[in-house]
Amino acid sequence: MVRAEQQWEDQARYDLETAHAMLRSGRFLYVLFCSQQSIEKLLKALIVKRTGEFPPRIHNLIRLADVAKLDLDPHHQQLLGDLSNYYIQTR
Repeated sequence: MVRAEQQWEDQARYDLETAHAMLRSGRFLYVLFCSQQSIEKLLKALIVKRTGEFPPRIHNLIRLADVAKLDLDPHHQQLLGDLSNYYIQTR
């Protein structure tokens, strides 16, 4: 599963680089979308690393963080919740 973990990380890096490009160009809605995608893929990489299993096919960042067994403080929970809600609204 190391290859799957690396693929998730590579895709997350690509999305983060795209978010930076969108920020520089002033396309702020895409910054949020690409940021959410990057975090989602990093969480999925962590799930693969910790469990050896394919991550769930969900986009809810709080739920993914829970599956990854992360202990989030309230600020980070709020941020992940806001990004998840934004993602759902834009789809």
